[in-house]
Amino acid sequence: MNWNCPHNATRSTLTFLTFGLPLLVTGAVRAAETDPWWFSAGASLFMGGLSGGVTARGIPAEIDASFGDIVDNLEFGAAGRFTVGHDRWLLSTEVSYMGLGASTSAVDIDLDQWLVEPSVGYKFSEMVEGFAGVRYNSIKGDVRFNGPLGNVATGTHDWFDPIVGVQSSVPLVERKLALDGRFDVGGFGVGSDLTWQAFPFLNWRFAKRGSAQLGYRWLGTDYENGSGSSKFVYDVVVQGPQIGFTVHF
Repeated sequence: MNWNCPHNATRSTLTFLTFGLPLLVTGAVRAAETDPWWFSAGASLFMGGLSGGVTARGIPAEIDASFGDIVDNLEFGAAGRFTVGHDRWLLSTEVSYMGLGASTSAVDIDLDQWLVEPSVGYKFSEMVEGFAGVRYNSIKGDVRFNGPLGNVATGTHDWFDPIVGVQSSVPLVERKLALDGRFDVGGFGVGSDLTWQAFPFLNWRFAKRGSAQLGYRWLGTDYENGSGSSKFVYDVVVQGPQIGFTVHF
């Protein structure tokens, strides 16, 4: 079963999840200055390449890319994350954009993907945090076939996936360097059949209020909607290196 939202409802929901929740929590923070609140804000750049299958207007296109092919087709994306925490609880929202492209002798794929990911987490220890949330996806672009089919527009497709996951941190050099990771899985037939993410990274705390991250990210999505000439399938894995900086306050 696929869960698609009307455009206006989707826009209102995203506005609230992205801006409303953090503002509400920030207001509560200011009203309780003696409580152990903390914040972080980060920005990152992601170079992603894709492999898998995309069906546009009922016409399938397959990208069976090797690692070398993926590296050759890396395109840039960007993300921002804001987190507010109290004691062991935290609320986090990430907004990201990815420009994705891939090509073979038969087809060229050019996609734009937006992701909004609000989540609520709980720190079980200094090394392990569990979280649950939703991942909003919005995808549109073109599939260009080398032949009579020519250019086929995918149209705009958006949906929500529930997700659950864990974030881990293993110290390497006292409090300066750690091997961290963020991993999640979701979908469960509500939005897409399956979505998953793996992002292991090195986290360098170079200053009291600053840290830098360098890692490699995989994002898998298996989504299908419509039938016949309106069928859309997005069954791909996006992967590539990611670098980021975070301010803690």
